[in-house]
Amino acid sequence: MVIEFSKVKFIIFDFDGTLFDGLEAIKRGVKSGIEKYGLKVDFEKAVDEIAALIQKLMSIPIPKIVLGSYKLLKDLTFLEGMSYFKKLQVGLSIYQEYLKEVEHMKIFDGIDEMLSILAGKGIKFAILTSGLKASVVDKLKKFSIDQHFPEDLVIGAGDVTPGHVKPDPEGIEIIVKRAGVEALVEQHGIIMVGDMHTDIEAGKRAFEGQGVKTVGIISGYDSKLAGSGADLVLETTTQLLNQFR
Repeated sequence: MVIEFSKVKFIIFDFDGTLFDGLEAIKRGVKSGIEKYGLKVDFEKAVDEIAALIQKLMSIPIPKIVLGSYKLLKDLTFLEGMSYFKKLQVGLSIYQEYLKEVEHMKIFDGIDEMLSILAGKGIKFAILTSGLKASVVDKLKKFSIDQHFPEDLVIGAGDVTPGHVKPDPEGIEIIVKRAGVEALVEQHGIIMVGDMHTDIEAGKRAFEGQGVKTVGIISGYDSKLAGSGADLVLETTTQLLNQFR
């Protein structure tokens, strides 16, 4: 469906892969693991699967990660044929390298300018992440864009019912109600912007299927995004600005 951007007054952003460039950290983690263990694997496939795994890990308490590690590691098909313990060893190595590298990553170029221009047009913002709210708030402050995102409109895994992270729409519904913009749902004045198919699905399922408009960003790392049915797909988040001109 077409998005009438003249009606859009409220934008809900995903964080990792949409505003914040975490993909390079994932690539470096995978590269490190491949070199360390001498793996002969498809690099892009490995990045795609590790990215999906990290997305899951963001919203799972550590005890559940440990208990569910066997099932989680089965999703890493690029490690097929390895024993469980070898998979665990490789997976942990990649994840540890990712955590080290991600501390050096930045927001995408032009994000701060885009937010300032859109804010000047009277548009308000929120963030819905599957990760921890505190981590996102810290990064917003670090990169001096926190003024655009009221803390009560930054919703993380700990702010929704356990197990109700994206693609569950609960986070979107919490944001809309807290912001007092329920009327914009029927007016098609809200968009959900994200780089994962789970972002798009959450947007479509919100408010008992009435949904909000959705924009997919392919600069991220989700191979399923192309078939997610987003109302609009852009190569980068900052291209969103062109839609309002």
